[in-house]
Amino acid sequence: MTDRSSPQQPSQPRMPGVRYRTETHTRQVPSHVFGEEVIDEEEYTVDVPLLPRNWDLVWMRLLLTIALGLTAVTLVWSTSSISKLLRLIGTEKELAVAAGASFELAWIVCLIAEELLRGQPNRAAVMKRAGWFAVWFVVAAVVAQGVHAHQTTAGIFGGLVSLWAKGAWWVVQWVRQPTLRPKLARWLQGKLEDASAVEALLAYKQRIGGRQAYAALVFGEDEYRAAQEAVQAAKRAPEISSGPHPDPPGRMAAPVQQPAPSVSWAPSVPSVPSVPPAQPQPQASAPVPAQAQAPVQPPAPQPSGQASGPNPAPSGQAAPTPPPPPVGLLSIAAATRQVIADKGEDISDLDLIAEVGALVGQDRAASPKFPETVLRNRRAKDGSRKKPQTRSAP
Repeated sequence: MTDRSSPQQPSQPRMPGVRYRTETHTRQVPSHVFGEEVIDEEEYTVDVPLLPRNWDLVWMRLLLTIALGLTAVTLVWSTSSISKLLRLIGTEKELAVAAGASFELAWIVCLIAEELLRGQPNRAAVMKRAGWFAVWFVVAAVVAQGVHAHQTTAGIFGGLVSLWAKGAWWVVQWVRQPTLRPKLARWLQGKLEDASAVEALLAYKQRIGGRQAYAALVFGEDEYRAAQEAVQAAKRAPEISSGPHPDPPGRMAAPVQQPAPSVSWAPSVPSVPSVPPAQPQPQASAPVPAQAQAPVQPPAPQPSGQASGPNPAPSGQAAPTPPPPPVGLLSIAAATRQVIADKGEDISDLDLIAEVGALVGQDRAASPKFPETVLRNRRAKDGSRKKPQTRSAP
């Protein structure tokens, strides 16, 4: 180690109770040779303080070493015992050894999974139960081999080797994993879930990016770009409205209750010319004013579809088409028929609702059931037009 510190730099005094390690460093010192300045290297010693020994870490490493040693011993011992038992069914020696090792590897895999899930008690408990079940299965296999060899006692004590190894790992996990309060455990679980979600998102983005790069390389940049534009255009296509739709052509419409015929309402002022002149009453001693006789004999209600007026059409002749009533005086059904007659039957549902709303006024158009009423009137009109085509002969 080389530095440019001055050779007259005093060394720091040692503190009692602190361990030091002496290190040799090299520093550059200027000097003069025949009037010229040169740089020489000079060695010096430095006392470097050492950190206090972490005995917890030392004991933990010793504990892990013992647990790993017991695991290696039980892996060899149980594999040898179980392989002798499996060779009784006529398998090869190599296959019997591999199958015997799988018994020990089962609980070792559960042990590793339990260690990885030590911050998630609910998931770690499942691996813990599975590991103990696998260990007892190994013990049963070793005892069975001892019973078959007429050495029951040796089989029982031989099966305890796996239990000792599993117990050593239980001690290690008991020391390393503190007991968490439920609130703290839930907070830690949330943090782990957030980290897992980020890792999963990045992994999927990597997979998607790899597939996109592969597709662009195989099919070419132009083809890949054209396919992407087609997908985006399909996403931007207008979605079919979830509301009611008219029946397609060629399909018999379901019977729909026809709404009541609409009547174009006039202002509330009664039409005086439509009232016939009142006949004089012979019993009255004084003439009765016309305004008092008008409510006595109201005009007869006219059929639907005919506008009231002073000159009704003669019987048997079609009445002339009245001019369109002013805005705000039409009913929804009449406005729907008028818009379809003016704009054509190919008008879309959204345009139809907008045109009818302009005719009937903002008050009725603001009703939540207004679009449904307009579309129902349109279906009723379409059904009345198609009804003569589907009617059967008498």
